[in-house]
Amino acid sequence: MCSSSTRAAFGIAMVTVAAPALAQTASAPAQAPAQADDGDQIVVTGYARSLADSAATKRKANAIVDVISAEDVGKFPDRNIAESLSHLPGVTVDHQFGEGEQVSIAGVEPALNRILIDGHSIASADWGGNPSDRSSRSFNYSLLSPEIISQAIVYKTPEARLQEGAIGGTVDVVTRKPLDLKPNTITASGGYAYNDRSNRGSPRASILYSWHNDAGTFGVLGSVGFDRQYLARAGVAVYGYMTGDTFFQKDKNDNVIKDASGNPVPINPALKVNGGSYTDLLNARLPAYLAHEYFEQTRQRLSFSGAMQWKPADNLTLTATGLVISGNYDNFSTSEYSYNTRGGLAQQATVSNGLITSATYGPGTGTNWTGELDTNFRRTRIKNDSGTLAFNWDVSGWNVSGNGGYSRASGGKQPEYLLNFRTLQGFTVGANGRNTSLDWQNPASDGTNWVSTSPGESKLQDEAAVLAATNGAGYFGAQIGGITNADQTVDDEKYGQIDFQRDVAFGPLTKIMFGGRYNDHGNQQSSYGGATFTNAAFTLADLGPYTLASDLYDGLSTSGNGTPFATLTKEAMIAALTGSNVLNVTRPLDTSGYFRVKEKIYTGYVQANFEAGKFRGNIGGRFVSTKDDSYYYANSNGQASLQHSESTDNRFLPAFNIAYDAGPGVVLRAAAAKVIARPRYSQLAGALSLDDTQSTGSAGNPDLKPYAATNFGLSAEWYFSKTGYVSSEIFYRDISNYISNINVNVQLTNPLTQQSRTYAISQPVNGGKASVTGFSLTAQTPIAYGFGIQANYTFADADTGISGQGLPYLSRNTYNIVPYFESGPFQARVSYNYRSKYFYVFGRLSSADYTDSYRQLDFSASYKVLENFTITANASNLLDETYYQYSATPSAPTALYKNGRTFSLSASFRM
Repeated sequence: MCSSSTRAAFGIAMVTVAAPALAQTASAPAQAPAQADDGDQIVVTGYARSLADSAATKRKANAIVDVISAEDVGKFPDRNIAESLSHLPGVTVDHQFGEGEQVSIAGVEPALNRILIDGHSIASADWGGNPSDRSSRSFNYSLLSPEIISQAIVYKTPEARLQEGAIGGTVDVVTRKPLDLKPNTITASGGYAYNDRSNRGSPRASILYSWHNDAGTFGVLGSVGFDRQYLARAGVAVYGYMTGDTFFQKDKNDNVIKDASGNPVPINPALKVNGGSYTDLLNARLPAYLAHEYFEQTRQRLSFSGAMQWKPADNLTLTATGLVISGNYDNFSTSEYSYNTRGGLAQQATVSNGLITSATYGPGTGTNWTGELDTNFRRTRIKNDSGTLAFNWDVSGWNVSGNGGYSRASGGKQPEYLLNFRTLQGFTVGANGRNTSLDWQNPASDGTNWVSTSPGESKLQDEAAVLAATNGAGYFGAQIGGITNADQTVDDEKYGQIDFQRDVAFGPLTKIMFGGRYNDHGNQQSSYGGATFTNAAFTLADLGPYTLASDLYDGLSTSGNGTPFATLTKEAMIAALTGSNVLNVTRPLDTSGYFRVKEKIYTGYVQANFEAGKFRGNIGGRFVSTKDDSYYYANSNGQASLQHSESTDNRFLPAFNIAYDAGPGVVLRAAAAKVIARPRYSQLAGALSLDDTQSTGSAGNPDLKPYAATNFGLSAEWYFSKTGYVSSEIFYRDISNYISNINVNVQLTNPLTQQSRTYAISQPVNGGKASVTGFSLTAQTPIAYGFGIQANYTFADADTGISGQGLPYLSRNTYNIVPYFESGPFQARVSYNYRSKYFYVFGRLSSADYTDSYRQLDFSASYKVLENFTITANASNLLDETYYQYSATPSAPTALYKNGRTFSLSASFRM
């Protein structure tokens, strides 16, 4: 991981590997390091001390909780918090773009987990090109700078007082407060990181200042963080799989025609099959498109964090916090790919184990294109603003606390430029596991064979947007791409909460807690299309292309003259779309992709903490009422009308946690709870498109109920020394109301035609069931002479009722091994992380896509030059691991990417 880490950051990475490190107490989250009576902070100055403190805090906890905590201000070894969380048992991240962006907990997909900041939701928006689900309730962790946090708490078993909405677990990020730090605390860090695939370096810097008066009654804190990195990802992709029936003649009912002997009749009588018969070819799967991709992105994040605290009385504390995140995620991609579906052009094919592993096609004619080259630039700005006002008041034996605030995020492609070219060349293509090949009649570096327009495609363009731009005259030409404002997302939330707690001595009860919360959330997505037309014919060669570096695809096992290929720079592509001889038009709102959801949540809870002899824990319940108003368009026969639906869901969610001090150094824990996770916003609305001629349609489902689950957890720990322990955890998630897409017959009245009939609607529905069963083992111990080791292993298994298919993002096996060394001012560690394959998503053409096993090897070393000055060197992804995805079987690739190794050098200063 590349970051401005330090000696203390090395300690953090170690702590993150330990199972529940710095866990919370039963009644409140784990706090920042305690303060001495004189107001000076007790700072963990050694790595062994940090391990001892984390083990002690874990031992006192009641719930099953993991925590990563900064040993010192602004010193994390990882690029973002997701990377740090990935060292914890049962926590995994996805590395599609090299950097962890979303978190899975206990084998449950990111959309069914939650992230909170200081106990509150944070709005989320994405950059528009990420395959992650923008309309879910997950969060892109790459936006969250680790320097702003005091600790991140992972709740694996809930308590009644905690916000609902997670089945796997909840991450609560606790930010720094001025009264928790020494007055006039200044920390600064800076560094430089280099990626060997992008061949570019990038800076990172942060500074924090915290002050409070001598009385400790008023304080302010402010921090600024800047991070920039340049991503360059070369890859090979297969855009979905089809069957070999594309090579054979069909009747008017789309049935394959067979001869008198029962053999399918090919479109091309000269078609030759290697490794099987025509029947084998008919039933085999073939890649629909094979692509060579190159993706470049500048990820620049500027964050501001501030806090102000005032104690007007000894028993009253007022706190105001604010967070502003501004992200620049501009990216440029180019893709060159073949069309593998031109059955009449097929000359020969090779079949092996049900796959068409190689095929040769002749050249196309007219507009029967055989391949395409796309150039795509997305200008993306992401903004997130959050603010909270809170109080904590001790009065007459009661502790009363409350808060109110807001969070708003926006993002999307503003705008997106797309220009494409096509070719008629013949080619040979192959895909077999991680080995792919693409050979054109002429090398892909020859831009003369890639055309953007052809004379046969020009026609009078008379759509409404063109007529409006030409005073009704229309435009004679062909479309070459477009400039759009797509996937514009706005996510916002306002909230208020009040909590009461009181220490009691009523039998085993030690504390009672109750309170309420109100959330008002909105999520909206909209897109405005665009089109660029021209009446001039040109090829790629006419626009001054360049050829990608010849070594760009090294290590990806791809061959043929399809690489390196010619393409355009971002500037040349934009110039072609905005220059002379073109007409640009903006199309109206895309009603099929528009939705808006307004969600109001009312909650109340009661919780009691207890202690009796060697037993301690908490029990309680949370009542949740959710009201959703969904707005979307119904589209039928080219017309659209705005629809509104509303639904209400009421739930009671009990929770129970217990810990038992079984003997010297032995702690046993158990937990049970009812939990929910709400549907994605797009599923609650989405467009309703009806086709009266076919009596079919697609829709969202405003009546969806939340995912519901019963969670169980057991854990045991044995502390055999101050810093050494072993622990084990067993978890079980019994999930009902699982949401999946099916075709259902529904009696509907078309709002445009006012006709009632039964439609076959594809929509998300409740009713599915799934379960996750797993366990984790964790150990940490010093060995001798400054050496030590930390390690954990997690096993998770899902039962979805579908043979061979697990839950999204669930890896059966995950483990971390971290040997470390500490002696005087020098520290070093090696971190090895492994996760086995997992089901990813249903991709293009209903392809069931999996991500193969992934390994990550990192190294970090730091040296404390002076008491307040530390130098750190990091290296991440030392194995330059290939991110590999496949369709159903490992021999059917869908994506191979390499993100490169990152090396960084940084320094930090504190006073």
